[in-house]
Amino acid sequence: ATRQFVLGNVESAWAACDVVVEGRCDIGGQEHVYLETQGARALPGEGDAIKLYSSTQSPYVVQRSVAKVLGVPYHLIEVDVKRIGGGFGGKEDQATPWACLAALACRLTGRPVELILSRHDDLLMTGKRHAYSSDFKIGLDKTGKILAYAVRHYQNAGASADLSPAILERTLFHSTNAYYIPNVHIFAASCRTNIPPATAFRGFAGPQGMFVTESAIAQAAETLGISREEIQRRNLIP
Repeated sequence: ATRQFVLGNVESAWAACDVVVEGRCDIGGQEHVYLETQGARALPGEGDAIKLYSSTQSPYVVQRSVAKVLGVPYHLIEVDVKRIGGGFGGKEDQATPWACLAALACRLTGRPVELILSRHDDLLMTGKRHAYSSDFKIGLDKTGKILAYAVRHYQNAGASADLSPAILERTLFHSTNAYYIPNVHIFAASCRTNIPPATAFRGFAGPQGMFVTESAIAQAAETLGISREEIQRRNLIP
């Protein structure tokens, strides 16, 4: 998936800049370390009905997915969330596979099934905050006013989409942070790789977008010989 945000015309704005700075930011992933690991308990009901206790932030997603796996109507799958045990986004979509596995085992055996990941397996198999590699270019006048800003974000999505496209869009929304920049071109691509699917995390990739902006400002401040706080102050949205 790719997304773009364009404001003004960055290509024509570079010529008006007194200083143009380019650089790269590599931002690593992050483990949620929720208090309790991923888990679900499935109990057989009447006929094809199953009741699930799931550590999920998205009960409807669990209900929909389990119903699809078992080939039954939604109303036969009841999902109850007693206590999430911490989530921080890590149990939005990622709680669903474990609930599906517990429900399938319950259907096949006709017995209650509880599936709780060990901390080792949870760390190994579940998604993290998205890692990003971002190339930026920022142009300013000699007073520190930002005239143009361009970024190419490459998001490490892992082996499947999960929530990566929506998270990619949030990166675009936050890529100018709290600043007014008249000419902006933000390109972002979600890249499939051979790691577990990355997923939601507090901030939903807003922090990655803002981190790159602030890194660009810091590098520009060093080039101009003024403080980064001065550039921040001069460009804040009034």
